[in-house]
Amino acid sequence: MIETGFNSVSQFLSELFASLLSLLKVVIRGRYATRLPARQQPVCSVLGNGPSLKESLAEQLEFIRQTEIVCVNNFAHAAVFAQLRPQNYIISDPNYFLFTEQTTDRDDIRQTLTIFLTRVDWPMFLYVPHFAKGSYLLRKIEQGNPTINVIYFNYTVVRGFRWLVYWLYAKGLGMPQAQTVIIAALTLMINRKFEQIYLFGADTSWHEEIRLNDQNQLLIKQIHFYDKPKDITHQPVYSDTQRQRTFSMASQFLSLHKVFRGYEVLREYADHRGVKILNASAKSYIDAFERTTNTAIPSGRL
Repeated sequence: MIETGFNSVSQFLSELFASLLSLLKVVIRGRYATRLPARQQPVCSVLGNGPSLKESLAEQLEFIRQTEIVCVNNFAHAAVFAQLRPQNYIISDPNYFLFTEQTTDRDDIRQTLTIFLTRVDWPMFLYVPHFAKGSYLLRKIEQGNPTINVIYFNYTVVRGFRWLVYWLYAKGLGMPQAQTVIIAALTLMINRKFEQIYLFGADTSWHEEIRLNDQNQLLIKQIHFYDKPKDITHQPVYSDTQRQRTFSMASQFLSLHKVFRGYEVLREYADHRGVKILNASAKSYIDAFERTTNTAIPSGRL
């Protein structure tokens, strides 16, 4: 009994401290509250860039076309991007917003920017964290393509009492830790009050491609559905800007833990908001969401 009581008090104090810290961060950044557009349909599809998306696009393309579509990061590199004409696009990787005209080692970002400026001729919401405002990438997009409407979201990580955290999420004042862009995408779509969110291409299988070379360097092969496999090799994952040291195995698996824990947090929040997240990925290690192969929308829902 004493131990149980001590643990309860300890948990309360921990959540109290986390809540107070979160409120302090919100006070500082509260003027950046997220203002989201109304949903256009009751069902959306969030498309991750995992290798399995190629299979999903081959088998579920017509279903995906019936829903409001959400793409992320470098999805624009795929030929199907212009065919799908997605209504929503989310980028959260800080490297995109450090990119400048003089950057030489990120041809992928340059390619994405070029596509946004020259090929997107339909209305599209582009969601980016507020700290991206004023970056080279966003200046070029906002000046160069009026069909893209930039939505800035408040990426303030909040923790603490569940009732408080959920209220901050719903008000656009805070988010779960978005270790991957899919977590940010799902949070935003939950707050747009979709009835159902289908998740495709969320393989989350990076651990399958982790290697360690003879110099104890951590190597990873990151494969996307739009890549040509013969061009993808295992590369060091550096932890410093001088590229002298790679991340440790422990830090890499801690990062993976944050990803999977983030999905668990989102499942609970989605349940709280009455939103159903269905993992329809052809391959996925995510166990937080209900898996489904049934992608038929009842008549009258769209």
